[in-house]
Amino acid sequence: AQASLLKLEKGTRSIEGVNISKNAEASLDKDKALLSTVGGGLRWKKVLLMKVKVYVAQLMVTSPDRFVKKDKDALKSLDDSENVVMRMTFLRTVDAATVQTSFRDALAINKVDMSAGAVKAFLDAVKQGGDASSGNSLTILTHKNSDGSELLIYEDSNGKQTSIKGEKGLTQSIFSMWLGRSADDGVVSLKSDLLAN
Repeated sequence: AQASLLKLEKGTRSIEGVNISKNAEASLDKDKALLSTVGGGLRWKKVLLMKVKVYVAQLMVTSPDRFVKKDKDALKSLDDSENVVMRMTFLRTVDAATVQTSFRDALAINKVDMSAGAVKAFLDAVKQGGDASSGNSLTILTHKNSDGSELLIYEDSNGKQTSIKGEKGLTQSIFSMWLGRSADDGVVSLKSDLLAN
């Protein structure tokens, strides 16, 4: 089995029993990248008028000093980090189809073309990755290559990694799910958590 994509350094706070890491080391082929956690928050979804807690999200970047914690600038400022990570630790088991649907809804509201090669490959990987089981994490890492292309690594809750090569702007497209226009109130709330100081 391959090593986990991230090695987390324990932080001083927790959300819903999930430790919010201080930073993490990502393994990229032969390289290691150091990322700092710039935000954490709870993703909830309204189900029959009840707020259901879904996952705890942690946002990590390689250049934390260049990440802008303002609603309209946060997404754009990810361009200044070579690597960006979203790690979602699930508080309940969510089946693969539901995870994929919620990602699709979030991409749709941000007008991301889901038939574009890398985005389609990402959604396929989510579907094939199986259920997000309670207590386990899904990790999305994007890396900007020197030639302008971008790489996305998706690690499912069983630790299986899928690497997808994409064009410039892939990070912006994928991370718009959390930092762009919000698909529902639960994402609005999560976004404000992620951008809180």
